[in-house]
Amino acid sequence: MFKKTFTNGARRTVFFALAILAPCIQNTAFGQALTMDGQSGIFLQPWADVVPAAPRKFNAPTVSFHAVDAGPVAGDYINVGVEEGYGNWLEFGYTRSNHTDGGDPTISPLFNFEGMNIFNVKAKIVPAGAHKLKYVPAVSIGGVLRTNDPFVVQFVQHKNATNGDIYGVATELFTFGKKFAFLGTGGVRGTNAQKYGYGGNTLGWEARYFAGLAFPIPIKGKIVVAPAFEINQEPRYIKYVPGAHFPTDLIYAVRVSRYPDSKWTFDVGTGHLGATLAPGLNIKVNNAIAIAADYRFGH
Repeated sequence: MFKKTFTNGARRTVFFALAILAPCIQNTAFGQALTMDGQSGIFLQPWADVVPAAPRKFNAPTVSFHAVDAGPVAGDYINVGVEEGYGNWLEFGYTRSNHTDGGDPTISPLFNFEGMNIFNVKAKIVPAGAHKLKYVPAVSIGGVLRTNDPFVVQFVQHKNATNGDIYGVATELFTFGKKFAFLGTGGVRGTNAQKYGYGGNTLGWEARYFAGLAFPIPIKGKIVVAPAFEINQEPRYIKYVPGAHFPTDLIYAVRVSRYPDSKWTFDVGTGHLGATLAPGLNIKVNNAIAIAADYRFGH
């Protein structure tokens, strides 16, 4: 039932109807959650906000758990991470990515390895509403470093790879009157990682765009339900797999978080991440199912 809800044409109607009902609320009402790389964001892409902390102080850590059923070929991905913030402008953390094997004897050996180490850092350089201007977005810059990445390269070269991202992102809550609001985010990343490292490396560094939308809806002043969509452009080529091309990621999700402090969040989503990459190379990840849970310690 979940797959049908988020993979047919009706999702657009549902999202539009929910957006009309969304009231004017704060940016943080979307829910402070971590990506699979560990920084604040949606499922894969970062957004400009950071984990909250008092001025000139560190916060208590935020912990995250992600599980992705990537189908019979690519297997399952399970990430556990911890993120620390400072002064409400800086965050940094570590995520361990783990993997279970797929069962296709021809293609799965490209992916049937243990996971990788993921380090991230992000700094907010412009706060939302700076200089008392209503629609100045929050702007951040950040980076991700992935070490011991075994996917694809281990099968071909019998060694692990290192890759990463450097990015800039802007995020803003747009409000229209009292009954319409949506959160928009977008940016550009330079990367030499294919599919955020889960597809190995690229032939070289490339600039790729990403963008997302969320429609936060508070319910009885206690929780927020936020349908969300993200699009992530992927590098065109996969190192060591000539002629193969990964498509742009399309991810549909719903986030539920505690309001108003988003101390905990739960995400569930589905995504079109890749099917036929080349003749005879179908990874069957066009209906991946993912869940995530985050908890922020402290007050």
